[in-house]
Amino acid sequence: MTAHSHSHAQAHSCTIKTVAVAELAAAADRAVQINPLNAPSIQMVRALGMPAEMPVQARLSVLTKKYWGSKGVKLTVGFMDSPPADLRARILSHMNAWGAWSNVRFVETKTNPQVRIARTAGDGYWSYLGTDVLLIPANAPTMNLDGFTMNTPDSEFYRVVRHETGHTLGFPHEHMRKEIIDRIDKQKAIAHFMQTQGWSEQEVIQQVLTPLAQSALIATAQADPTSIMCYWLPASIMKDGQAVSGGNDINALDAQFSGLIYPGPVAPSCIWPNGKAYFFKGKQYLRYDPKADKTDAGYPKPMAGNWPGFPTTFSNKVDAFVLWGGGKAYFFKGKQYLRYDVVADHVDPGYPRPIAGNWPGMWPEKIDAAICWPGNGKAYFFKGDQYLRYDIAGDKTDAGYPRPIAGNWPGFPADFAAGVQAAAVWNNGKAYFFKGSQYLRYDIAADKVDAGYPKPIAGNWPGFWPGGLDA
Repeated sequence: MTAHSHSHAQAHSCTIKTVAVAELAAAADRAVQINPLNAPSIQMVRALGMPAEMPVQARLSVLTKKYWGSKGVKLTVGFMDSPPADLRARILSHMNAWGAWSNVRFVETKTNPQVRIARTAGDGYWSYLGTDVLLIPANAPTMNLDGFTMNTPDSEFYRVVRHETGHTLGFPHEHMRKEIIDRIDKQKAIAHFMQTQGWSEQEVIQQVLTPLAQSALIATAQADPTSIMCYWLPASIMKDGQAVSGGNDINALDAQFSGLIYPGPVAPSCIWPNGKAYFFKGKQYLRYDPKADKTDAGYPKPMAGNWPGFPTTFSNKVDAFVLWGGGKAYFFKGKQYLRYDVVADHVDPGYPRPIAGNWPGMWPEKIDAAICWPGNGKAYFFKGDQYLRYDIAGDKTDAGYPRPIAGNWPGFPADFAAGVQAAAVWNNGKAYFFKGSQYLRYDIAADKVDAGYPKPIAGNWPGFWPGGLDA
C-alpha cells in the first residue's frame, strides 16, 4: 500500500451515524427483515464485553448487523444539493469501486434515492450503517462528504468516498476490532479525539473505544490495519507507541470480504483487488494499471518465483487464465489447470488437476482464451474457431455448445473469428480480445465490436508485447 499524508485524516475522522435511540429497535427489526443473518444470537449478547457507559439499546444495535443480504446490493443515489455532473459521476464511480469484486451497484436517480449525499462544510465525513439508511427521513442525508468538489485531491476520493460507501454497505470500523482497541490508551485517545474532532467523551467511546467482539461479527479472522475501513491512529495514543496505518483504498482483504458478504456468480471484471490486470507471454507476465493505462514499471517479469505454487510447466507458459468469483483465478495449460487463491497469493493445494472430468462439457485440453462475462453469470472459453458458454452457478457448459465464433460475436473480423489468444473485461463496460499484434474492443451492452477496430497493440497498450500475448 502506498504511504499517504495523514494531515487531512487528522482534521476529519469519520463518524458512523446511528438512528435515534427511539428507533433502534425498528432499525434492528428492519435489518433482520432485509437479511435474517443480521440477527444477533444470545451467545453474541453474552460474549460482547462493552463498556458500562454504552446504553443497552446501543449495545443491541451494534450486535444487530446491518448487511443487505447475500443476493447483493443495488441502491439508488441522490445528491442533497446540485453538484455538477462531473462531480456526481466521480463520486458514483468511487462508490461503485466496491462492485469490482462483489455484487454491489449504485445508480444515480432524482426520484426517492435510498442513499442521499450531502456536502455540508464543517459537518465532517459520516454515513449511516447499512440498512439503517432506510429509516432516515427522505429529506435528510444518509452520507456527508464535507466540502467535496472537483478540486478535492484524488487521493481523498479513494480514501473518503470508498470508506463512507463501505459503511453504507454495512461494514463497521476495522479499528474497533478488539485486538486494535486493546492497544489504545483510553485516556490519551479521549483527549486526542476531543481536541482534534470536537467529540464528547461518550462519542470517542462509541466511535473509537467500543470493541466489536469477534463473535458478534461476520469478519476476517484478524483485524486488518491497512483496511479502507480502518482509521489512522497516531502513535501518541497507542500503548505500544506504534501507529495504526489505516487504509487509503480498498485492499485485497477488503475486496475478498465484500465478495463473501455480497457474492456475485462471477468476478465483474478482470481487475484484481489491487486494481491491476495481468497478462502472460511465454515465461513472462506483466502487470497493467487500467487507471494509469500503462504497464507498471519493472515489468514484464518471469513467472517463475513470482506466482507461488506454479509448477515448472505452468511457469514456462500458460494457455489461458480467467479471474473467477470468490477470490479465485484459474490457469490452463495443456490438459491441466490450476486454481489460484488471489488473497493468499498461492496456488490452492491439490493442483494442477486434469480439465477432463472437472469442467463438464469443456474441451479436455488446450484452451486458447477464457473470460468471465459481467451480468449473465456466464464464462466464455475459446478454442480455435469455436467458443463455449459455461454456466458458473450450474458448474457446467450450457447445452448447444461449442458454437462457431463466426456469426455469434458481431463485428469480429475473419482472423479473430478463426481464433483469439487472450481476452479481458474492464470496469468500463468493454471487453478486449487479442490476436497476434492486434486487439478488438467489444461493447458489452451493445453486444458488438466498437467501430474502428481492430487496432494495433503497439501504441495503444503501453508496455505490452507488440507482437501479441498468450493469455
